[in-house]
Amino acid sequence: MITNLDLPCEQIWNIYKQRADTENRIKELKYDFGFDSFNMKDFYATEACLNIAMIVYNLMSLFRQALIKHDV
Repeated sequence: MITNLDLPCEQIWNIYKQRADTENRIKELKYDFGFDSFNMKDFYATEACLNIAMIVYNLMSLFRQALIKHDV
């Protein structure tokens, strides 16, 4: 890994690992929740759909976390 950050290797790795995980969340939003394909004629309708989709995504994330904690 090449970087100009003046930090310990482990800290740099953690920063990039979080960044990669963020990219996975974006892919999940695009492909699993259809965020790449919805667009309404009205801006406010699009905003409302996005807000509802984000609430659903957050609820699903909380459900997954609760399920994982319960299984362990």
